[in-house]
Formats: sequence, structure tokens, C-alpha cells
Amino acid sequence: MTAATQLAVFYATDSKILRRKVIPNDEAQLEGLSAGPGESMLLLPLARPYDDASCRAAIAAATGVRPPSGRCCIVDESGDIIDVCNADPALDSHPRGKIVASECGGPGDRYIGGAFLRRYRLASTCSDAAPQMDWVPIANQTI
Repeated sequence: MTAATQLAVFYATDSKILRRKVIPNDEAQLEGLSAGPGESMLLLPLARPYDDASCRAAIAAATGVRPPSGRCCIVDESGDIIDVCNADPALDSHPRGKIVASECGGPGDRYIGGAFLRRYRLASTCSDAAPQMDWVPIANQTI
């Protein structure tokens, strides 16, 4: 057996989101790897860095498209964000809710009508006013 000199980087063919990295023990293990539905595979030398940022840069160099981070929120039936994950909404599903791409939403926020909302305490000019909380769109929602 020949020691591995390459790793396999899998990414979503359409969105270019980094899906996973496989570091084989030997070159023969690479031959048994294949991309899943909606995925593409890129081979990279193990001698070079293979952290997520380096793999995203390699995907961009190979495809001409800068990959998004893949950060997503899991949104339950009522619109509450219950968790975050790395995923591709076009390829992945979650048993507890819908997967929606977001760089800034998180647990405790809401996703209603296509907008991410966060609950903020609103300032009052009255000294005796009770504190008021309201859902406000999260700024800079673009991905």
C-alpha cells in the first residue's frame, strides 16, 4: 500500500458549499470514493493546508465561484430557530424543521415571511414605562 498523498474534498455541485473532506490512509481508499447526488469531488494534495478556508479557496479556484459558508438555521413549524448547522438547503433536510441559509440567525431568533427576526428591548423616553420587547429584522441578512 502506498501512503496517501491526496485528500478528497466534496462540495455541492450547484451552490459550491463545502460538504466534507475525506483523508484516506492510502491511495487505494481514494479509488473507492464517489460523490453523492448533487455533489462533486476535488482531489487536493495532503502536503498543502486543508482547513475549511483552504478547501473553499480550492473549490473557488476549480469552479470560478466563491463558495458560501454553508451556515444554516433549522427553523421549526412555528418559525422559531432551534439550531444552526452547516448544510446545503437544496441537498439536506432535518427531521426537526426546515433548513434556511443564514450567516447571522441563531437559536432564539425567528424566521417569518422570509425574514430573520431577533427580539430586542425597545428604548423608551418615559422613565416609568414598562420595558417593551419586539421582534425586529436582523440587520445585514445577506449571505
